[in-house]
Amino acid sequence: MAISLNSNINSAFANGVQGIQRSSDQIAEAGQDIANVNGDLQRHSNTSSVSLTDSIVDLKTGALGVEASAKVLDVANDTIGTLLDTFA
Repeated sequence: MAISLNSNINSAFANGVQGIQRSSDQIAEAGQDIANVNGDLQRHSNTSSVSLTDSIVDLKTGALGVEASAKVLDVANDTIGTLLDTFA
């Protein structure tokens, strides 16, 4: 039981961190796409391969992903605290 619980908590931490990293990458990419679309608009060029709407949606999706992953880390941290309080 202890090995399984330890593995589950480690997995929760790993998934939370990985989720934050992936979402951060998505936010950075969406931000770059938005900057590129803005630059294309300033040059009066309509050749952008990425739509502003899609980039904004990706930006918001990434932000929500970071929030969700942070909650995963928060719950894993609370679980560790509860276990320490219970068994220490």
